[in-house]
Amino acid sequence: MGFLERASFPGTRTDYVSTGKDLRWHETVQAGPGLTLEDRGGLAMYPAGRKTRLDWFKPVLHPYLGTGLGWGQTRRGNDLAFNTPGWGDSGPDHTGFGDVWNDDSLTQTTQIQVDGETVTKATSSGAYVWDADPAEHTYKIITDTTLDPKVWGSGVKGHSAWEVRSAETPADTETTLPLINLNYGVDTALDGSVRAGKRLPIALTAAYVAGASGTGRLTTGALAVSYDAGKTWQQVDLAKKGDTWKGRLSMPRDAKTVSLRASVRDDRGGGATQVLTDALNVR
Repeated sequence: MGFLERASFPGTRTDYVSTGKDLRWHETVQAGPGLTLEDRGGLAMYPAGRKTRLDWFKPVLHPYLGTGLGWGQTRRGNDLAFNTPGWGDSGPDHTGFGDVWNDDSLTQTTQIQVDGETVTKATSSGAYVWDADPAEHTYKIITDTTLDPKVWGSGVKGHSAWEVRSAETPADTETTLPLINLNYGVDTALDGSVRAGKRLPIALTAAYVAGASGTGRLTTGALAVSYDAGKTWQQVDLAKKGDTWKGRLSMPRDAKTVSLRASVRDDRGGGATQVLTDALNVR
């Protein structure tokens, strides 16, 4: 059960919820004209007597393949289904959908390539391959997103791609393919902005989508930053701990926005890349 409650942003609020064995909560936040952008969380269990902080729409809006999707990243026999909503945030398991069919202030197109050849393209977060060749091939899922900064206050433009090797799977069950999620840890103001002229810690975290089969080992991660909307890039020195890479950005005093370019590879021929132009506003 549940219903929408009006809230003003930026702002904070405290909700009190019941806790108990196997009791899970699902949250969603909708924003913008006509509530055309929706961020969804997965199913969360909250420990009794503790306060859990959740950030919504900050920082770094980017495609994230969380469990709140309901479907996608699967293969049944030789039919493949992918779902790549374009505006998740850095909260735990938050995915973000946009009504790109009825609101021209945000756009998203998704395509699938098989061994480098485009086989499908759609105005949507979803894309499919039907009756695929049973032999193993490299599937590349690409999604491109934009937001109108006059409407959303953020002009982040995303170009994300996932590569995965896949062959025929059992036709009587859905197999979740080992796509790699990227997520970003940045300390921002309540409105999601960062301050110019400061040293800014940043973390890049990678993980396979929940329930994935055929996972391998995440091997390499890289991050680059741009302060001129992607015209020039600087590599960020990273230190790896587990599946997280940490570094620091040296923010120029005249920076207006921060753009990020991230990539992670595994040892099974898979990988993920994201270019997020104007990902963070600078105040």
